[in-house]
Amino acid sequence: MGVARMLAVGDIHGKRYFSLFIASLRSIIGFHPDVFVLAGDIIDEGRVEDLDVILEEIQGKFPGVPIIAVFGNEEYHEVEHSLIKSHPEVIWLNDSPAILKLNELRVGFVGTRGALEKLTYWQRRHKPELKLIYEERPNLVRDLMTEIKKYSDALVFISHYAPTFLTVKGEPKKLYPYMGSREMERVIRETKPNIVIHAHAHNARVVEARLDSIQIFNVSLPARKGLTQIEIKPSKILREAVGGLSGVTS
Repeated sequence: MGVARMLAVGDIHGKRYFSLFIASLRSIIGFHPDVFVLAGDIIDEGRVEDLDVILEEIQGKFPGVPIIAVFGNEEYHEVEHSLIKSHPEVIWLNDSPAILKLNELRVGFVGTRGALEKLTYWQRRHKPELKLIYEERPNLVRDLMTEIKKYSDALVFISHYAPTFLTVKGEPKKLYPYMGSREMERVIRETKPNIVIHAHAHNARVVEARLDSIQIFNVSLPARKGLTQIEIKPSKILREAVGGLSGVTS
């Protein structure tokens, strides 16, 4: 069974880091991804139109490659429908799963905005209901990953907010609770995806880590100063489990 290749990036923020995004994308030579992942904060301040040119550049560089995206805090809840409607070619994961056949691998993806341990000042004033959502979301994600893992050769978890503080280091420690959730780290340990991708931590100096045997990548463009190339390798345990299933389609 082969290896699937993925390009991932988050925190383009529309025009803010667009020049860096373009330079990074165009500098890639000799690496052709099987899937492209956008880990949230693709646009800035809910400006839906900013997505058009970003997708044009990706599709121009890698025509036909599937694009998976999750929402970040800059993809406001109020514009989610507009983003989905205007770009149905993107596989939008919003507390939801997908399975793609990539280079003979059945790769399961679970995507989410993620969760925070503390609401930001703006959230407390304008969206206090997020507190309950952030408390419940780790359990929802755990159930999704547990289920999708049954049908996958490899499992990838995508979150905009950091699901561990290992790859937030470099940010002020007092901000950690506003950047992610250690409850998601508990979920990762329990469900054991092959790969975890997140963004949001612009100033992180540690952008890759391992949690047990699980690879974690902070793909924030400002932190990385470029796109992140990742190989998805099948899990022997998952492969054997899939071999015992019948009636599973891609």
